[in-house]
Amino acid sequence: MVEVPLVQNNSTFTPAQALSGRRVGFAERFAGGHEHALIEHNPSFLRALAILSRAGAQPVPVLAHPGNGPQRTRNEIDELVHEYQLDALVSDSRSAAFHSACGSGNPVLGEPLGDGATLWFYGAQWSRDSLTSLVQGYRSVRDLVDAGGATHSDE
Repeated sequence: MVEVPLVQNNSTFTPAQALSGRRVGFAERFAGGHEHALIEHNPSFLRALAILSRAGAQPVPVLAHPGNGPQRTRNEIDELVHEYQLDALVSDSRSAAFHSACGSGNPVLGEPLGDGATLWFYGAQWSRDSLTSLVQGYRSVRDLVDAGGATHSDE
């Protein structure tokens, strides 16, 4: 047998850096013609945005088109990701701002919010793997926060 000395972890990586540099869009306003209606988000969705921020992601407000209105396009998710230079979009199941805009090739993943709603993550057609890693980063920080643990930004 060989004795292996303990190695001290001097790494500064924490779950708070899990999504560093990622840009995640959320609907701040619905655009209808020349009018832009501010969206009032539920506390559980705002908490999810805060968790994304704690994980290192940058929440980016974007305009969304309500429902299946005339401004809706089949590739709206891809267009928003490109226009705002995003890694993904999110909405909750109460507003589902982007749900009907998802084309058949867009990846969509859901995570439960504490109040029975779902947090939807939408990716561009080419982003399936990166969307999965983004959701995993969100989940790891959410679980740490739920367990009462500190993240790097809390220290």
